[in-house]
Amino acid sequence: AFVHSCIRCSCIWPVSFGMPRTSSSISEGRFPIWLVFLPFALVGIVNVARAPSHAPVVSRQQLALQRSRQKPPDSGWAAVETSRSSAALSSEEATRIALEKGSQRVRAAAAAVSSPVRGVVTAEALDAVLPKGAVVWLTFSNAAYLHFAQNFYLSCAAVGRAHQLAIAALDPPSLSSWAGLGVPVLNFSVFGDASDFRGIGADQARFRRMGAMKVAAFLSLLRRGRPVLCSDVDTVWLADPEPFLRSRAAAADIAVTSDCLSREADANKRGDSRRFDPKGVWFCGHNPQNLYGVTFNTGHPPTRLVSRTASHSPSPLLTTATHYSGVLFLNPNPRTLTLAERWHAKLVAPTDDWHLEDQRAFNILVTEAFYPVVAAPPAAETGEIVLAANRSLWLMPLPAGLFCGGHTFFVQQSGERRGCLNVHITFTEGGVHGKLWRLREAGLWGLEPEQYYDEGRYLSFRPPPVPAGPLPAARVEPYDECVARVARGEAPPAGAVGWWSPPGSESRCVKEVRQYDDKEGLHGVTIQEGIAQSPRLQAHLRMADRYLVALRDGMAAAWLLNRTFVFPQFACLCDRSEWPDVMPTCRLENSDLEFPFRCPLNFLLNVHFMQGIENGLQGRRGLPYREHSFLTHPWLSRRLRESRTEVRFRSDAPSAAAPGLVELPRGATDAEVLAALGPGTVAAGSAVIMLSEAEDVLGGFEDAATGAYVRSLLDQKVLYGSWCCSRTNFHRPGATAFYTKPAELPLGVRATAVREARSWRLPLKGEF
Repeated sequence: AFVHSCIRCSCIWPVSFGMPRTSSSISEGRFPIWLVFLPFALVGIVNVARAPSHAPVVSRQQLALQRSRQKPPDSGWAAVETSRSSAALSSEEATRIALEKGSQRVRAAAAAVSSPVRGVVTAEALDAVLPKGAVVWLTFSNAAYLHFAQNFYLSCAAVGRAHQLAIAALDPPSLSSWAGLGVPVLNFSVFGDASDFRGIGADQARFRRMGAMKVAAFLSLLRRGRPVLCSDVDTVWLADPEPFLRSRAAAADIAVTSDCLSREADANKRGDSRRFDPKGVWFCGHNPQNLYGVTFNTGHPPTRLVSRTASHSPSPLLTTATHYSGVLFLNPNPRTLTLAERWHAKLVAPTDDWHLEDQRAFNILVTEAFYPVVAAPPAAETGEIVLAANRSLWLMPLPAGLFCGGHTFFVQQSGERRGCLNVHITFTEGGVHGKLWRLREAGLWGLEPEQYYDEGRYLSFRPPPVPAGPLPAARVEPYDECVARVARGEAPPAGAVGWWSPPGSESRCVKEVRQYDDKEGLHGVTIQEGIAQSPRLQAHLRMADRYLVALRDGMAAAWLLNRTFVFPQFACLCDRSEWPDVMPTCRLENSDLEFPFRCPLNFLLNVHFMQGIENGLQGRRGLPYREHSFLTHPWLSRRLRESRTEVRFRSDAPSAAAPGLVELPRGATDAEVLAALGPGTVAAGSAVIMLSEAEDVLGGFEDAATGAYVRSLLDQKVLYGSWCCSRTNFHRPGATAFYTKPAELPLGVRATAVREARSWRLPLKGEF
């Protein structure tokens, strides 16, 4: 249950330095470096989302009003230094900057709200000043998540609902902060914990006590006849949900988000889709007549309380539904009040259940006699509202295509809005850092310093494309069909074998291995079995290896030229999950994921370990970085949008240079890169250098000491990663495929020899 619960959590994935992807480092007598981070993985799991809608939570015009002066364009080498603290993202200094800017922007947004109540308020005071029937928007925050709460507030302001929003402060520092910003804040600071206490390793009794306070806050408003819209602090509002809530959720007692990964399955209320089992769909089993599979999201790491057989038995005896409220809408009526009071009582009662917290308590209550799912009277035709809590509650699962979970938004939609009203940062690895990076990738983080989108000099590249032609199939060719085909001497079917396949695959037949429990009780298949029977995973690993080579050269060029590196967005061919249901099709559960897909960076790199590369090593400068959406962000200054140089690599000398284009020899050394793009060149004045490609374009470092340093920096922070998981418990060897570390570039005289061996090379200073 613990392992399966983590598929929605922000877990720290295992990493390796140079480990082969199909063998155990322990069996080879080498210590797996990922074990060093195991304690952090066990205590750092935080329920958590990704790529750009490019829709900031504050407009550029609003941001401009807060600036005291417009900073002049910067073309100097020192410009890169301004981005270091913000690039660190979750460092203490970066958090301080985010809170400083967030406070400025929240204060300005709060001042623009016409409200007779500010600062510390009570439920009675809120009720007295809001129009009759107005919804109270509510979230909870402590000091550790104050910057998330500020970003949340700005998103509410952007959709025009800040005047209805109250923050429930869980500790004195956050209470003082919100009161000072002029935002209505409910005083629950008696809870008192300002730390990041969320996660599997947390004190669950303390967590449960916080949950009881949350439900008490609901009750204080519901008892006054106020509808409540509660959202987790790690959500972002993209559009106003109230028109939807008034038109379609008004008849429900409670409406709640789900972890359903398929918008199509979620909409299959009549059970007439041929794609899905009418008995239920895992994560989406909340439709009428379903017998299993529901998961609603209340915003904390879920624990699935089910036994799953190899055939996914739909027997109600084997399944317990789990519900969560990343977004929770409560209508004030007797049925809702009864459920909320039972919820609160369950949380304050003594218990020996260590796992019990507000989310699980809610799940236990609403899933009493839940199956088979029955439509509630107001939605007998549509099936949008169902009976819950022993048939005593009218519950609406909020549509997965409107109230979007992290997998839907960041993975399936590549961060594009596509109708999402709200985004919850779930299905995200890396704790707080992973959450922040996903928000940045999606252009949904509104606490950057003013110069973030105005200053600096940058370098990026276009990533290697997925080769044209048939894409890898979801499964290997059936064994018997393959044997017969090989005997006839025929070619394999499209998608069975291709550029991704190991040599000899045309005549090699593979039996698909059903998932099984090994002698240690781990479920799934070994990573060797997983790779052999998954064409998509083979292709994903092949592309990941190519991407790392491109990152080796692209990031080295950025360091040489003292530019901030902008990550490109890569195309992936396999989803990732701690639960082995992702095998062999590479599609998690019943998601709507299409291949290839533009994936979050953490599908390739351990972004939570990358922090610190901007600071460098051994007293030498580092390499600041930006998210892939940076260069197309709406807040980007005109200089950064327009001042650009394209760089192409070629084997033969060009006949003439075009404006805005620099051509370099393929296999250029550091000396040639500096000669063409470094100080004193026309390109040096460009705000952005874009490499048309970066895979194996550099020939080495003639400055051996510099080359060794850059390689060490990239090795420690970037050039490793892994795919996970083919079986449960990713902490054990045999469930994870490690990407191949790129070869080292030639150094010193070896690099010089590479340059001198070419027929076309750039003249260097002192050469004629």
